[in-house]
Amino acid sequence: MSMPTEKFLVNVAGGQLAVFRYGDDLSNGGEPVLLIHGVTSSNRAFQIFADELIKRGKSPFAVDLRGRGDSNNLPGPFGMAQHAKDMVEVINHFKWNKPDVIGHSMGGFVTAALVGLYPEQVGKVIFADGGIPLPMPPGMSIEQIMPLILGPALARLSMTFESKEAYRDYWRPHPAFNRGWSAELSEYVDYDLRNGKPSTNPQAVEDDSRDLFGDDIIDKALKNLNEETLFIRAPRGLQNEEGGLYPLPILEMALPQYPKLKLINLDDVNHYDMFLHPIGCKQIAEAIYGEAK
Repeated sequence: MSMPTEKFLVNVAGGQLAVFRYGDDLSNGGEPVLLIHGVTSSNRAFQIFADELIKRGKSPFAVDLRGRGDSNNLPGPFGMAQHAKDMVEVINHFKWNKPDVIGHSMGGFVTAALVGLYPEQVGKVIFADGGIPLPMPPGMSIEQIMPLILGPALARLSMTFESKEAYRDYWRPHPAFNRGWSAELSEYVDYDLRNGKPSTNPQAVEDDSRDLFGDDIIDKALKNLNEETLFIRAPRGLQNEEGGLYPLPILEMALPQYPKLKLINLDDVNHYDMFLHPIGCKQIAEAIYGEAK
């Protein structure tokens, strides 16, 4: 696995956003790739994937979104438009020229808002099991459905853990990690624990989740894509359940609205381990950039 080689603090509204570089600096010619994590995640979601990018001559930079990880002290407002604005500040801070952007889960929605609101700022964008508005079951409100979609993640944010080991023990039985525990998973969960609490601001989760169900910015962004754009889908979901976050029948109804999206189905991974296990990371990197040289 890769660990970040350098941490940067980027000035944004209300304070500073943490950004982590994996691998060597840009003097090695590596093209920057901006990596955006999910709703209760952090830059550490991309430890293994960063290695795959580095093998392909890329220079990975992973953010901690506002309200998460080392950016968890940043105040609201939250929401996809604010996160997109933060990502523009990151791009400008490094003076990048149209970097590729890969968004996982809620990071896919941030990526959609970014390309929709600031298309001149980004190069290729990739949606990894996120970014297409989630279907709202008939007769349900966002308040009713959020606990069903986010499930244990919301409950976890209100809990206190006496040690890193206790937090690992909480995560170990998670069905998404049935391939076995790893050093990468230990690093992922250890990084998340701050003074006995998960680092994600619950208010950020609540506010951000409202934008996952048909927000106009997201819908317009996907309809206005001007080149073929990958939507990479995990066949199993947050609890390792079959069908995944985006069941194929639902996707088949949604995709005709977004003609530039190209569906890539991964093999034998779930919504978490698509990035937290080498099997998923290799497939994703090959789908985007081809075989490692």
